[in-house]
Amino acid sequence: MVLLGDSFAAGEGAGSYEPVNGVAESLCHHSSEALVAGAVTEHAIGSPGVVVHNFACSRARIAALKKAQPVEGHGSGGVSAQLEQMARVRPDLVLLYLGGNDLGFADLLQACVAETDPCGQDPGLQEKTGQRLVQLRSELENAYRGLGAAARSPVLVLPYPRMFETGVGDCGRLTAGEQEFGLKITDALNETIEQAVLAAGLPNVRYVDALEGSFAGRGACSDDPLVNTARIGPLLGAATSVAASQEILHPTAEGYRILTADLLQWLEEHPA
Repeated sequence: MVLLGDSFAAGEGAGSYEPVNGVAESLCHHSSEALVAGAVTEHAIGSPGVVVHNFACSRARIAALKKAQPVEGHGSGGVSAQLEQMARVRPDLVLLYLGGNDLGFADLLQACVAETDPCGQDPGLQEKTGQRLVQLRSELENAYRGLGAAARSPVLVLPYPRMFETGVGDCGRLTAGEQEFGLKITDALNETIEQAVLAAGLPNVRYVDALEGSFAGRGACSDDPLVNTARIGPLLGAATSVAASQEILHPTAEGYRILTADLLQWLEEHPA
């Protein structure tokens, strides 16, 4: 099995990061607690002893599938293209998280956290985001076609979980309105991803419509979050560390276990 794509596939936020291509402190942040880690069983996926290859990398964009990704600490060559890495193995299943960085999702949320004015009330930002989503659909469609042909095995395209709730009030530097804006962006991005999968029309590329609500009631601003929060304490730590700043608004190790459980349930209900 292979994990491809961005931080949500790599395991960003879960800690327990492992060396990547010999780089001990790689900011790709491959976590031993990432999606499906430790949960590959005969009942759930494949047969006992299945190896999970994590070729995803934090901050990866669509281009990282076919081109090397510049990553601090990996030298001038960066991290090899993800499809190039995948070609070294013969996966029976590919799990993909991709599109969030191409939309600039992390930058949008960081702007919400850092800026004094509520980002959700910025009409220019909303218009720009809408225009980018239109462009992103065709880019993702092409990416799925290339990946589907390269993998030949089933490719499961995963939606981003909704990391906030409505009606919970302000959270650190995030207002209630900004959280609603984050939900709106997440829903629009997932809809774009699903549309692109359908437009690609490949029998081995499938959208998993089961993980969007995995964090319901336990979002970033809840009392018991499954997401690295945006409250003041974590933000102060993130301000002094690039590695820590990447973790903000990403799942915790428990969050990835919840996503994994929901994915395994979906697989049992869709054995084909």
